[in-house]
Amino acid sequence: MRRPSPVPALFAATLLTLTACDHFAAAQATPSAQPQLTPATNDPCRVRLDPASTITVETLRAADGSCVPPSNLVVYRCDPSLDPPVAAVDVAGARRRFLGGPYAVPVAAIPTDALSVGIAEIGRIWITRDNRRLYVEAGGRIERWLSLPADGALSNPPTAFMLGDSILDGGQNDIVARLSDWTVTVDAVIGRGSSGGITPAESLLAIPDVVVVELGVNDVDAESFAANAQRILAAVGSARLVVWVTAHGPQPVTDQVDRAIVRMMASIPNGAILDWDRLVPPELLGSDGVHPVTGQEGLLASFLVPFLQTWRDAASGRGPTRCDGDVTNAVPG
Repeated sequence: MRRPSPVPALFAATLLTLTACDHFAAAQATPSAQPQLTPATNDPCRVRLDPASTITVETLRAADGSCVPPSNLVVYRCDPSLDPPVAAVDVAGARRRFLGGPYAVPVAAIPTDALSVGIAEIGRIWITRDNRRLYVEAGGRIERWLSLPADGALSNPPTAFMLGDSILDGGQNDIVARLSDWTVTVDAVIGRGSSGGITPAESLLAIPDVVVVELGVNDVDAESFAANAQRILAAVGSARLVVWVTAHGPQPVTDQVDRAIVRMMASIPNGAILDWDRLVPPELLGSDGVHPVTGQEGLLASFLVPFLQTWRDAASGRGPTRCDGDVTNAVPG
């Protein structure tokens, strides 16, 4: 009998590794562009928190070294050992929050409509004029952070639609069981390519809170995949969260498909990527290099469910955003 793999622990370790990359990338930034961030006693950028608190807060400096008011934008972690970073932005009295770490998507360049807000320890922060997209640039890498919906925006219980192929088909029982406090609909067909996902996506009568797409490993042409994926995203893009699961397989086109996924999801402020290609342990896959071995059919659930639950918590003032009120109260002004 094959011993079950401790995948939840692996996901947690991966989550911590990905969030830790923010500080590593910032450390690689050009020193001359990085202002002094150590606050003086009377520093208007200083945020006073209880010394016993686990919360960490990063404030921003403008290019001239002046303070960007923390009431406008701060980056915090409720517990750096557990939580991905959150950027809290105040726009005309309305608070917007963006989730980083594994919820951030790499982009090729800063959009032309983005304005530089300032520099924090994680890097230079940019935000678009419509305040819907936030970017972090550090160490030659640019990421678009995930825009979170406002508190109270989710259905009760939250709703999710999942569209996929045999990977999702094999894992759906575990996913639905572990999301027992959600309303989940799964449409998974063995052997389905991206073209087979268009009709189910365009036939949705109501867009749920979350849409998860797990398609691409059965595609044989990256350009056709990209065209099909664009139609799927056009149909479901108004969801609170759209997650695309990357493909993992031995075919050379799979890498091209995954690059197309990253390019497309980068432009969607409510889009995130679950990197199945990087997360899945190869030793738990069968001889085809695609499907989990017998007894590991729930492998996808081990990564997807924590990813969704953490997002749900963050969108509901729990988990990564549970200390949002403490941060707000500690900000001067």
